[in-house]
Amino acid sequence: MKLLHPRTSSGLFSIQSLLKSGFSPTLNSIDRFLRYLYRRQKFNCILHFYSQLESKKFNINHRIYSIVSWAFLNLNRYEDAEKFINTQISKASIFPRTQMLDSLIHGFSITKNDPCKGLSILRDCLQNHGAFPSSLTFCSLIYRFVAKGEMDKGIEVLEMMTNKKVNYPFDNFVCSAVISGFCRIGKPELALGFYESAVDSGALVPNLVTYTTLVSALYQFGKVDEVKDLVRRLEDEGFEFDCVFYSNWIHGYLEGGVLMDALIQDRKMVDKGIYRDAVSYSILIDGFSKEGNIEIALGLLGKMMKEGIEPNLITFTAIMRGLCKKGKLEEAFALFDRVLSMGIEVDEFVYVTLIDGICKKGNLSQAFSMLGDMEQRGIKPSILTYNTVINGLCRAGRVSEADEISKGVVGDIVTYSTLLDSYIKEKNIDAVLEIRRRFEEAKIPMDLVMCNILLKAFLLVGAYGEANALYRAMPEMNLTPDTATYSTMIEGCCKAGHIEEALEMFNELRKSSVSSAVCYNRIIDALCKKGLLETATEFLIELCEKGLYLDIHASRTLLHSIHASRGEKGLLDLVSRLEQLNSDVFLGMFNDAILLLCKGGSFEAVIEVYMVMRRKGLPVTGFSTILKTLVGNLRALDAYLLVASAEESVLRSMDVIDYAIIVDGLCKEGFLVKAFDLCSFAKSRGVILNIVTYNSLMKGLCQQGCLVEALRLFDSLENIGSVPSEVTYGILIDNLCKEGLFLDAEKLLDKMVSKGLVPNILIYNSMIDGYSKLGQTENAVRVLSQKMVGRVTPDAFTVSSMIKGYCKKGDMEEALRVFAEFKGKNISADFLGFLFLIKGFCTKGRMEEARGLLREMLVSESVVKLINRVDAELVESESIRGFLVELCEQGRVPQAIKILDEISSTIYLSGKTPGSCQRLQFLNGVNEKEIKKEDYAYDFHSLHSTISSLCSNGKLKQANEFVMSVLSCMPR
Repeated sequence: MKLLHPRTSSGLFSIQSLLKSGFSPTLNSIDRFLRYLYRRQKFNCILHFYSQLESKKFNINHRIYSIVSWAFLNLNRYEDAEKFINTQISKASIFPRTQMLDSLIHGFSITKNDPCKGLSILRDCLQNHGAFPSSLTFCSLIYRFVAKGEMDKGIEVLEMMTNKKVNYPFDNFVCSAVISGFCRIGKPELALGFYESAVDSGALVPNLVTYTTLVSALYQFGKVDEVKDLVRRLEDEGFEFDCVFYSNWIHGYLEGGVLMDALIQDRKMVDKGIYRDAVSYSILIDGFSKEGNIEIALGLLGKMMKEGIEPNLITFTAIMRGLCKKGKLEEAFALFDRVLSMGIEVDEFVYVTLIDGICKKGNLSQAFSMLGDMEQRGIKPSILTYNTVINGLCRAGRVSEADEISKGVVGDIVTYSTLLDSYIKEKNIDAVLEIRRRFEEAKIPMDLVMCNILLKAFLLVGAYGEANALYRAMPEMNLTPDTATYSTMIEGCCKAGHIEEALEMFNELRKSSVSSAVCYNRIIDALCKKGLLETATEFLIELCEKGLYLDIHASRTLLHSIHASRGEKGLLDLVSRLEQLNSDVFLGMFNDAILLLCKGGSFEAVIEVYMVMRRKGLPVTGFSTILKTLVGNLRALDAYLLVASAEESVLRSMDVIDYAIIVDGLCKEGFLVKAFDLCSFAKSRGVILNIVTYNSLMKGLCQQGCLVEALRLFDSLENIGSVPSEVTYGILIDNLCKEGLFLDAEKLLDKMVSKGLVPNILIYNSMIDGYSKLGQTENAVRVLSQKMVGRVTPDAFTVSSMIKGYCKKGDMEEALRVFAEFKGKNISADFLGFLFLIKGFCTKGRMEEARGLLREMLVSESVVKLINRVDAELVESESIRGFLVELCEQGRVPQAIKILDEISSTIYLSGKTPGSCQRLQFLNGVNEKEIKKEDYAYDFHSLHSTISSLCSNGKLKQANEFVMSVLSCMPR
């Protein structure tokens, strides 16, 4: 039968036209006509014709329903197709075949990107109808959910697929997809659980594809040994690994930071004749880039291209990330331009990499420029990009700007975590509360990181109750407290003064599987501050028994607290308790205890701790430090005695530096005989003393007026194989100048230069200052012009010495000339140089010039610093400099000079060496017994130094008593 072949200009004849023409269509003819239209792909015509049939209430069979359904599907009108199937076909008590359901579900999940709708249709099929989609459709839905990270829905589809009603088998590709999906969402334990269940049930016989994915899950879960066992078993079973398997294996090593093992496996792969592909090269390049080895990464890129393997965008992005990590932004952007020139279409992640690098450099304006560039290229920034910018702004301290940006985007957990953490660091309580409100309104699922940050936020604002409530609610949110959780809560409780709650929280930690050295150290520190030293000690011992790390701050807090509360006895009791434990955790604590006792002068207790360490076989790493501490506290004699009583093992640990430190201390404290004795002892042990030690001896001799002996020691250096240094010559030249022996000093200077040594400014200043003090300005000028020029640059002391010399001669014009000449060279006089000039002009009656110099002095940077230093020592006094400026403006120069003289005497005249000051304190109340004990009567140099120091400080009575005591001890 020929049906509806003629056409009008407006399309098909309508049903009404056919009926008027006398034609009575049968169901069979309608069916044939619709099939004809379907073959011609006239889907809109089918739908139009069907609507007329329906309006005329024609009887329609299941074939016509099927054709109409397919017309909807072919036109991608999936909602209409679903509605038609659910309403019309169900009326006919039929249900579409598998192929139609496949197309319908595929249309929603793939074309419409709405797999949830596909799942809904699938649920309806299983619950209400007897026809099911194909296994391929089930698998496709699983892949879609896995790709979106919606693993719960993916597993639901898998369970539908394998239930008794459907009973479709799933293959290794599905299994691998599920394992990968769990790994991507950070739940490798579920991936491994799924794999084990699938194998145990017999539903899965793994192949290389499955094992490849399994390796990734094992590495992510930290089960490195299990990977090795798996590989060993697969090799025994004859599995031949391909490039993909090796790449996953290598990637696991790199993610774990085990670079060497990754390289070993890569070498094995290559040696087996398995060539690297773009993916394996990219994995290696990414691994090296993350480690900061960008040079090796670039070398691999070059090798990759040489082998004819085209790098992809992932490869170039990895290189860019490595360059950004190294701060080489110019090279990163050069590579970015190269990628663009190659015609490679860049994605958001490339921009995120570059923006992150820019933000770390602090160039945020360029980061915003990159955002504009993204949009020009049609790349819409996601929250990943905005989070990078927000993080960069927060890192730069521009948190409020980051906050404003966050308000214009749909934030995620990272957005709120970053903002909240930044506001917590700023202690901006109002902002913390606002971000918390926004986060709660966004109804974003809580993760552990955000939970820990919120706990910090609550504790910051003093909301301890809310923090505790959140902590208690963690199990309901499927969150398990970690180290950060416990440490945050414990620290928050401690800061709030809730020590009982902190201890309760700490006990919960001890019962959990979390083993946190941080929490132990924090609770120990808090208990010490509360004076609960016994409990703190118990936790310290427990920490040791668990083999956890002892924080140096916590251990020192406990030591200082016990020492402050119970003195040296308390420390010794603690050391005694720790001695019973079999642990090296306390090694640093023992050494710290020794240092603390040293500083407290508890020398006998130091020996006790030292003996404990020896009994335990612990190295006294602080022995040199002990010696330095004693010497630094002007107890060189105690250091000397400690060495004298030390055992052979300890003496073997001493080097030339240790001896040099003690010798220097003995010399500074006036114990020259002991210093020379120690040198002899060191030599007897085969220690070759260095020039530093001899310099200390020579300086000590010079300080006690034994210049001749110092020169003799200097002359003997060549015979003992020790080469004098610049310091050696400096000591002797300075003291020769102080004694007025300038000819000998200049000869020694010439000898020094002839030896190839370069005199420093201090040596020249010693000579110039010495000549200037005696008024021998011609010789001072000669040293400056002939010996000094071209070798070193004069400084403020040089200028002031020259000024002093001319001022002493009364030649103020020449003094002013020197001042002006060096000022033109940007070398200003120091405090004393200005003072000599001002005094000189005042003496000459040239008050205005003196006033001008005073004015200039009071703006000199070095002088202002010096005056401010004196100001800082005078509590509750008005500004000295301000007072001087006022005197200067009033023309009262003589009064200003008096104040300047006071400052000068405070700083310079009292500026004895620290050793001599401490020595004077030590000698107060010296008696005959002590003199005999210290061998003063037999050490002339010590006597001379002591008496000289007492007299120079105006303590004549003490000096006289000291002399009488010494005389009474001398043999008659």
